[in-house]
Amino acid sequence: MVETEVIQHSIEAFGKNAKLVLFFSVPFLLAFAIPLLSPMPTYISIGATFLRTGSMFIDLTYFDVGLIFISSLASLFLISFALVSINLVIKSQRTMTNIRTEVLEGIEKYTMTIFLLYTITLVLSLAVLLLFHEYQLDDLATPLFSFLVSLPLFYAPAAVVIDELRPLEAMKMSLFMIRRKLLLFVLWLLVGFILLSVIDEIFILLPPVLRALMNSFGIAIDVNWGRYVVLVLNSMLVMPFLVILQTQSYLTKYTILK
Repeated sequence: MVETEVIQHSIEAFGKNAKLVLFFSVPFLLAFAIPLLSPMPTYISIGATFLRTGSMFIDLTYFDVGLIFISSLASLFLISFALVSINLVIKSQRTMTNIRTEVLEGIEKYTMTIFLLYTITLVLSLAVLLLFHEYQLDDLATPLFSFLVSLPLFYAPAAVVIDELRPLEAMKMSLFMIRRKLLLFVLWLLVGFILLSVIDEIFILLPPVLRALMNSFGIAIDVNWGRYVVLVLNSMLVMPFLVILQTQSYLTKYTILK
């Protein structure tokens, strides 16, 4: 089955390129940490940083808004860099080209393309978010809108890096691939949900156990670090694996590379 082969290729690719993948995953960690250091109303859940949309329109000064905007751009750039880098590593492996050459020659161009694509999407999304907030449609419309926006962006990084498509063409290709390879898209969602949920659940259950164990020895410890450990694990392991799985799924469009 194609789905099984994609999982196998993804695990092998992660193992063979572990050092490079981990190195290029550091920007993911920085990208998710930046919002926590800004005045943005954020919180951590399932190892990721989320925005409290209901709180972002109150108690914010112009300085806060400016800092949030700069922080968002910095996060987007780091995410774009990490996505492009990992895609280049997988492209090099599957096409048997020199990894160093591929990365050095393509990383700047592709990163800027993905960064601009994400930035434009973010600005448009914020405009729609403001509209939803104005009409009090946040609870229903925001998640649905976010999901729909994610579809043309899903395979866009892979399309830009592997096929060197322009942004609009990459977004069209993303929709085409989701429609054509729907099971692979569902597989990615399922794997992502399982990995994120399992790691999050472990670190929800572990801190109370550690606290009770340490208390039995008369040692008081702070176990609020659990959510930050989850953030690190998701940034350095889960996110890069999901990017690899995404890229391997995209590569199934080429029969010779299956």
